[in-house]
Amino acid sequence: MLTAKLRRGMAGGVLACALFMGSHGGQQAHAATNVTIDWNDVLQEIDGFGVSQADWSNAIYDLNEPERSEVMDHLFREDTGIGLSIFRGELFAAFNPAPGQYDFGARPDQVWIMQQAAARGVDKIMTTTWSPPAWMKTNNSTTNGGFLKTENYDDYAALMAKFIKEYEQQYGIDLYAVSIANEPNSMTFLSWDSSEWNSTHFMVFIKNHLKAAMIAEGVQDTKVIAGESSWWSEDLIKDALNDTGSEERIDIVAGHNYPIPILNVEMPPDPFDTAVSYGKKVWMTEVSHVNNYDPGITSGLKFARQMHTFLTRTGVNAWLYWTGAIPGDNDEGLINVNLNDSTYNLTKRFYAIGNYSKFIRPGYERIGMPANPKSGLFTSAYRNPATGEFTIVAINDSDTTAELNMTPSGFAAGSLTPYTTNASVSLAEGNPVLMSGGSFETLIPPRSVVTFVGQNGSPAPAPLTTLTDPLDNWNYTSSHTSGLMLDATNSQYFSGDTSRVKRSASGTESFIYAIPDMRDFRATLYHYNNWNGVAFYTSPDGVSWTPVTHVSTPGVHMGSQWYRKIYAPQHLLPAGSGYLKVELSGSDSWEKQVSQMVIASG
Repeated sequence: MLTAKLRRGMAGGVLACALFMGSHGGQQAHAATNVTIDWNDVLQEIDGFGVSQADWSNAIYDLNEPERSEVMDHLFREDTGIGLSIFRGELFAAFNPAPGQYDFGARPDQVWIMQQAAARGVDKIMTTTWSPPAWMKTNNSTTNGGFLKTENYDDYAALMAKFIKEYEQQYGIDLYAVSIANEPNSMTFLSWDSSEWNSTHFMVFIKNHLKAAMIAEGVQDTKVIAGESSWWSEDLIKDALNDTGSEERIDIVAGHNYPIPILNVEMPPDPFDTAVSYGKKVWMTEVSHVNNYDPGITSGLKFARQMHTFLTRTGVNAWLYWTGAIPGDNDEGLINVNLNDSTYNLTKRFYAIGNYSKFIRPGYERIGMPANPKSGLFTSAYRNPATGEFTIVAINDSDTTAELNMTPSGFAAGSLTPYTTNASVSLAEGNPVLMSGGSFETLIPPRSVVTFVGQNGSPAPAPLTTLTDPLDNWNYTSSHTSGLMLDATNSQYFSGDTSRVKRSASGTESFIYAIPDMRDFRATLYHYNNWNGVAFYTSPDGVSWTPVTHVSTPGVHMGSQWYRKIYAPQHLLPAGSGYLKVELSGSDSWEKQVSQMVIASG
């Protein structure tokens, strides 16, 4: 049994993870997953993460203030929002309603969104054309597919080039890139704006028409995106890439990740090898879950997993969701808005995507880290080559806590700061994780996305004061309810611990610590095959209590049906926390027992 003590020397704002792994022996140690992060294994550059509004700009524009600006802040501000850095709008057929007639002010909602996104730091504004004007198409309609007529190739190229120029001159919007066609493998039964292209169309249009039109308008520095098939494939762009005249005018090859219609099968997220061989960037520019509504963590994990796959297996440079905000209850946006009463709801999908977009900034590089080191656990790492900042994202898609030990190679840092999203918390900042024995020892809660950020070369944080209470008596607590007792029996199941707190009868009981400026804690408990009935609360005054969302280590079997678990908060304790309450409840009095409390304070 450790001796109760108050001491200075626990660094930062977190208790060393050795407290998770050591202190008490056990008959069966729980194996952690060990991974190495290689600073010098540099993979693709990250251009950014984003959303489209396209024909849905009004979903934000038509909100009242302050809600309209709040939604923009949530999406695009790096400090208070999720810092999306790419915005995808639309080149509308209405901009060129008839030959020689142009009206680039036809969609003031889009202009406002683009201007406001740029003001919040978005550095890449792109547009995609769903359909050229009807008068240019074989079916004389913007809907139900139809091809661009050969005799109108120059007209469409001129529209794209004039649009780039006029948006800059009229509205101060500097378009980073324009995409020739949205989902050119469109089916003719689609009711929304669409157009059909084949590989030859792309090659001829880019080489013989678009290139010259952009030069004529002086907008040749704007990047050209080609592809954007509805399912993940570069096939429609291969001919254009393999032709020198068109290849040189393609900057980015893009695709979407929807299932193949009718078959309802997604294509494998394989790299675009042809595009990469020609030195092109690859973007995934649209995905969502159509005809579904799940604002919770299941959808959040689904798309976090997809981001991870496209970043690690596919090697994309950018990843975009369909819309940032959309009316109604559906999964086609990150934010669901109600235009009738000007309200909105932030989904867990919004926060899970923010675990990437907020912390992996444009210009970061992905670096070496195992992508799937354990079943249900997915990891990736990124660095800022200019500043030494780095970001690690871990997804635990399983129902049990994952113990993940991360060893840096080629760099060092004193601590990591975690940000967690799951059913209970959203991008919640946690206490710093300290380097311990050359590694960062972490717990990834079940069904969670956790982002760790750090700085190469950073020192360890200043030490904190810790209280270690082995609960041999009540000397270190400020109070406890009458239904608690200290139990010394059956110590063989408790690593020889001869004094543990348990209830004397069923019901809810608690004990309290009064320590100024509490920052963190670890609670060691023994469970008799029952994991419920443990809660923690903090308070500034001992009167008003705030629940603490916690994570625990997987249970370590100690004999019979007893298991040891160590509990910790998932987030920073509220500022000014002076009281910590440990609460036990349940139908049995003895099936959970507290063995030790370690509390850090500033």
